Amino acid sequence: MQLKLPAGLWSSRPGGVHFAIRFIDGTPDDNLALAVYRDGVRIGASTAQVGTAQSVLVPAAANGVYDVYVVDGLAFGNLLPGPAIHYEGLAQVVYDPTPLPLRDLLPDLVALPQKNITFGPPFPIFDDPVPDGSSCHQSEIDEDGAQTCLRFDQVLGNIGSGALDIRFDQPAGVTPEDDAAIPVWQRIYRSNGSSYDLPSGDVEFHAIHQHYHFRGFAQSKLWAIDGSGNRTGSAPVATGNKVSFCIATTTIHPDYWGQRAFGPDAYPAPDCLSPESTSGGVDHFKQGMSAGWSDEYNWFLPAQYVEVTGVANGDYILDTTVDPTNRLVEETKANNCVAVRVRLSQMGTASPQAELIGPGPACQ
Repeated sequence: MQLKLPAGLWSSRPGGVHFAIRFIDGTPDDNLALAVYRDGVRIGASTAQVGTAQSVLVPAAANGVYDVYVVDGLAFGNLLPGPAIHYEGLAQVVYDPTPLPLRDLLPDLVALPQKNITFGPPFPIFDDPVPDGSSCHQSEIDEDGAQTCLRFDQVLGNIGSGALDIRFDQPAGVTPEDDAAIPVWQRIYRSNGSSYDLPSGDVEFHAIHQHYHFRGFAQSKLWAIDGSGNRTGSAPVATGNKVSFCIATTTIHPDYWGQRAFGPDAYPAPDCLSPESTSGGVDHFKQGMSAGWSDEYNWFLPAQYVEVTGVANGDYILDTTVDPTNRLVEETKANNCVAVRVRLSQMGTASPQAELIGPGPACQ
C-alpha cells in the first residue's frame, strides 16, 4: 500500500507517522513483518517475531509518498510474498508530548478479560513437557506439586501516557543460576525527554526457558460465589502463583486501534530474551510495554494456571491483578484488576471442563 504525506505536518509540533498492522483473529501469527520505504530506500522495519501486531514509527516523516509492505518474516530480506494471512493496517500521525508543564509520563497498567479458559492439555514448549493426560506442564508438577491445572490467558495492557520500561544488567556471557534474583529499575520518562530510574523489584532467570522474567507481574485468584453471583468466603478457593513475565509488546490494546494514538513498538518480542546492548563487559537488558499496547501470555504457556484439585463443580469468579505487590509506579492502581465468571464441571474426573460465562463484578 502507499501513503502520501502533505507538507507542513510538523510546522507547529514535532512528531512522526506510525504504520501498524494487526492480525485478524483466527489466522496464524508470528510470521509477518512490516517494512516502510521512501524513494526506494527502506527507512523502517518491524523487528517483532512473536505477537499479533507490528508497527514502525517514522519520526519527522518528510512529505511525499511512502510504500508499505507486509511480508513473510522468514523471507523478509527479499520481500517475497508470504502465506495467506488476514490482517488489517493503519497509518496515523502522532505528535510528541508537549514539554510544559514538566511532568512524568507514567504507565497505567490494566488487566484485560481472559479470552480462553481450559484444562488443556497445554503444548510442550521451552523444553517443558506435558505428561500424558495432564493439564499441567512438568515444571508446574515438579516445582508446585500441581495436579489439576485450570489454564487461562493473562492479558495485561498499558493505557497510560508513558511506557512501562524495566531495566537490568548482567555480566556479559554469564548464565545465572536457576531462579537467581537480579535487581531491576523502572525508567520513568518525562515530558521534556529526560528520564530517571527507580528500584522496582527483581527479574528471575528461568533455566528451563533460558531467559529472564519480571517477578510477580500478575496473579489470579478463584472465588466461590453466593446465590446473587457475588464473591463469598473470607479467602479464595484457589490462588495462583504471582506469575512472572518476559514483558513485551505483543498486541495493540483493543481501545486504541483506529481510535487513539499508541506508542512505538519499542519492546518487541522476543527482544526481551536478549541484551539490548553490551558495554564494559556488561549486558544491558530492557523489557516493557509502550502506551496503547498489551502483552498476552497464552493459556498453554507455563505458569498460566490455578491449581484446582478438590474444587467442586459450579460457577466461580476469576480475578486477575497486574502488579499485585505494587512495585511499579503508575498513574493509578484503581484499574489493575479484572474479573470474569467461570463455570467448572466434571471436576474430580479425568476430563474436567471449564468455560467463560461472562464478565465478573468489580474486583474487591
